[in-house]
Amino acid sequence: MDNTERQLAEAAASLTVEDFEYLQERGILKPPAKSSDVNTQVTNTQKEENRPKRKRKRRTIKREWPDVGTILEADYQGVHYEAQVVAAPRYRTGKALKIANGPAAGLVCHSPTGAMLKATEKQREENGLGRKGIANGWVFWEVKHEQNG
Repeated sequence: MDNTERQLAEAAASLTVEDFEYLQERGILKPPAKSSDVNTQVTNTQKEENRPKRKRKRRTIKREWPDVGTILEADYQGVHYEAQVVAAPRYRTGKALKIANGPAAGLVCHSPTGAMLKATEKQREENGLGRKGIANGWVFWEVKHEQNG
């Protein structure tokens, strides 16, 4: 199984019954054939409009931004990155990340994932990595703990 097939299998494994019904209602996924229906021809005489439509429940994950001024750090493919949480009243969260080092130093991003992608972009392009090894900025960045020596 190659990497693409593995990613598809993992994505399919995380689908819920509601996800399958959503895909079937929009004609993206055909309903599974029942053993008695295998040789039965499908016609459009079945009334689907009488079936009540269920709204898909969206999953939301609440993320807590660190306080303004907090330094975040991350290591990716042997390179160390840092960013600082800054106040950004124009964004819904009121906070943003300012990248502190690397080719994207000084760039302000409205999300940890955006900051992760911008901070590592040059390195990923130079090494032909694509998005290998990174997917979620909330997991990528960690609060920097100062060492008192």
